[in-house]
Amino acid sequence: MKTHTEETMHTKASKQGLWVLAAVAMALALLVNCGSSDEDPTPVPDAGQTDSGTNPTPDSGTEPEPDAGTEPEPDAGTEPEPDSGTEPEADAGTEPLCQSDVPCSEQSIDRLNLLTTPSTTAMFEEEAPAGEFRSYIDARAGGLTVNQSYTYARFTPEGLSRVNIDDQTSLGDHGWDIAFRRYYIRLNGGTSGPSCIGVARLPTGTRFETVTSVPADLTFQSDAWYTETCEFIPDNSGLSGPTMALSSFWSYQGCVKMSGDVFIIRLADGRHVKFEVTSYYELAVQEHCNATNELPSGTPSGSGQLRVKWAFLP
Repeated sequence: MKTHTEETMHTKASKQGLWVLAAVAMALALLVNCGSSDEDPTPVPDAGQTDSGTNPTPDSGTEPEPDAGTEPEPDAGTEPEPDSGTEPEADAGTEPLCQSDVPCSEQSIDRLNLLTTPSTTAMFEEEAPAGEFRSYIDARAGGLTVNQSYTYARFTPEGLSRVNIDDQTSLGDHGWDIAFRRYYIRLNGGTSGPSCIGVARLPTGTRFETVTSVPADLTFQSDAWYTETCEFIPDNSGLSGPTMALSSFWSYQGCVKMSGDVFIIRLADGRHVKFEVTSYYELAVQEHCNATNELPSGTPSGSGQLRVKWAFLP
C-alpha cells in the first residue's frame, strides 16, 4: 500500500513526462514549418568551396575560373597582346609577291638624276594585230636636259596603263612594271625598284611574231647598275649610262639604232610578256638610222618618242 509521499512523487513524474512530450512535439512542428518555405534560401558555402550547381560570390581578391567551354572576357579597355616575337599574318593577296629594299638608292638618285616631278607626257595605244599591243610613249622628258621623271606604266589586258608617280617615289613603289625616259627603260626590280620583275633576251635573230610561249631554259635578270658595294656599272654604249636589263634594245654608232632584240619580261605576278622596242625617233628617221647609222640631215629626229610592241604569253 502506497504512502502519501509515494503518490505525490508519482503524480509529479507523470506531469513532467507530459511536458517533455509536448516540448518534443513543438520542436518537430517548427522543423516541418521551416522546411516548407516557398523561397529556397541561398546557401553560404564553406570557405573556398562551392556547392554543386551553384555560383558563389568569389572570395575577396580572387578570380573565379570560367565554366568549362566558356571564354573569359578581357578586362575593359585592354587588348590581348600577341605572343612575343610573332607577327600576325597578312590577308592573302594584300601584299605583292616580291618585296625587297632597293640597293644603293641614294647613289641612283644622284647618278640617274631621279627627280620628284612626275612625267606629264603622252602615252597611248596604236593599231595592232589581235592579241598584241603597239604602245607609244613620249619619253622626251623635257629634252636632252631632262626636267621630268620617267614615265611609269603597268602591263594590263587593255594595254600599257600609266602609273602617276615620280622617280624617287618609284624606288619604294610596287605598283609599276616598266618606266621610260629618253633611251633608258627600267624594270621594277634590282637597283631600279622594290619588286622582282626580270627579263631574258631571246637569241639574236628571233622574230617577235614567232614567239608563242616561254622557253623553258631562260635566265631572268633584273636591273643592276651597281655592285654590292655600290660601285657604278656603265653600259657598253660608250655614253657612260647605267647598265639596264633592257639596254641591248639599242646601240649607238652615230644614232640610236634598234637592235631588233626580243625579250621575255617576267612580271611580279608570274605572267610573261614578249617585248620589243621598235623605234626611238620618228618612224622615217628611225628607218634611216637603222640602215645608215646616222641621222638624215635637215630633218627633225623626234628623238625620245618610243614605240614598243608587246603581248602576253600563255
